[in-house]
Amino acid sequence: MTPQHTGRRAVLGGLAGLCTTASVAGCLGEDDADDDPEPVVDAAEELEGETDPEAWAGVETIRFDGYVGGWVGVEPTAIDRVENPTLVLREGSEYELVWENMDGVHHNIAFWDADEEVVSDYSSDGNETVGETESLAFRATAEMETYRCEYQRDGQRGDVVIVLEKA
Repeated sequence: MTPQHTGRRAVLGGLAGLCTTASVAGCLGEDDADDDPEPVVDAAEELEGETDPEAWAGVETIRFDGYVGGWVGVEPTAIDRVENPTLVLREGSEYELVWENMDGVHHNIAFWDADEEVVSDYSSDGNETVGETESLAFRATAEMETYRCEYQRDGQRGDVVIVLEKA
């Protein structure tokens, strides 16, 4: 039996064909740059919740599930299964934010102003126990820009929109 010898031209031709196939497949496939971003946390279904102030009328309690990748809204329905949802709060209204640790990583929650300072000491102690909940009672103020976990600042952060009370 004679060993098979593959010539240089055959190898180069095969590589060229492979590169051409990969290039065409890339052109015909979905372009990730045009796709809408997807939630990082598997439990989330959306990245944008309802931000119409009417959808937030009467809300007093906000519930989140806490993961390293992001906060996932549970309640009100305007943020259900939304990752790092925008909170629409009425200035001067009192709220309770309750969150549950879902991954055993230490999390807390805090409201920050534009200078990335905690607003009015609105920051929870934090916990790292799966299933443990923590709550933070607060009054919505115009200084509130974002809410964040102070340990996973980039992954667990969302915006706050303050709505003025109608006179």
